[in-house]
Amino acid sequence: MDVKRLRILRELADRGTVGATAEALRVTPSAVSQQLKTLQEELGVVLVEKSGRGVRLTEAGLAMAGAAADVSTAMARAEATIDTYRLGRQTQIKAAFFPSSAEMFLPGLLHRVKEIDGLRFEAHFEDPGVAGFAALAADYDIVLAHSVDGPEVFARQDLLVIPLLDEPLDVAVPAAHALAGKATLSAADLVGFPWMGVPDGFPFDAVLRQIETQAGAPALRAQLFPDLRVLEALVSAGHGLSLLPRYTALKNQGSGFVLRPLRGVKASRSIVALVRPEVAARTTIQQVLGMLKAEARGVAEASERRDTPHSG
Repeated sequence: MDVKRLRILRELADRGTVGATAEALRVTPSAVSQQLKTLQEELGVVLVEKSGRGVRLTEAGLAMAGAAADVSTAMARAEATIDTYRLGRQTQIKAAFFPSSAEMFLPGLLHRVKEIDGLRFEAHFEDPGVAGFAALAADYDIVLAHSVDGPEVFARQDLLVIPLLDEPLDVAVPAAHALAGKATLSAADLVGFPWMGVPDGFPFDAVLRQIETQAGAPALRAQLFPDLRVLEALVSAGHGLSLLPRYTALKNQGSGFVLRPLRGVKASRSIVALVRPEVAARTTIQQVLGMLKAEARGVAEASERRDTPHSG
């Protein structure tokens, strides 16, 4: 069934004569008649019958003209959709966040994405090991990832790595602890105290291993838990020390713990967005990535305005 022939039938229903239909479509009356004849043969139903010197639609013709209007509407919607995607726009974005990245970026980002009319932004929770982040780009438009080994750990030919933030990792110390009086801490300061850490394989554990190497002694791993808020609570309750990301922990400093910079050990994490190149080329994705970068700058600037972590 040819969509163009259906359009001719619809126009005939609206305009009443073959001549008016031909004029509206900028074809000859004979072309209109021929197309209607072909449509009737295709359908095996009489659509048009003679009426005086003109024609009129049969009951079947009127029903098909109504259906043709629905088809025209659907085609217009389809063409508008294709035009949207040709311009690199999309109406839905799925993004994967690890827990503290969602805490840092998502509240502000959701305000920003409202600027994109008709966009549905879906945030999903994912927290794999470092090696697992890149694979998530097959399932999500944007993946937030972090590593203590720098952005290059995610480098792959089929993946764009977009740096968002370099966040220091500070030592969280109970407020009444003997180390709370120090402005900075060394690896040797830490290994003699109970450590509230993360399980083996999580990014921060690699920094603890650097601390052990620097100090020449093993840390006292008392509790291992993969949730930063739980680690904060354990430190606040006086159970030991921990390593926490500065920007996400700084706002809670004073609720039972203080943050102290670590000297002599590289202690920071790189937060990046991972996107497939063909996805990153889309206009809407570029807009959201720009918003993510702006949100990351805002997080860093807001943290700098707070009290420095080594203040007493």
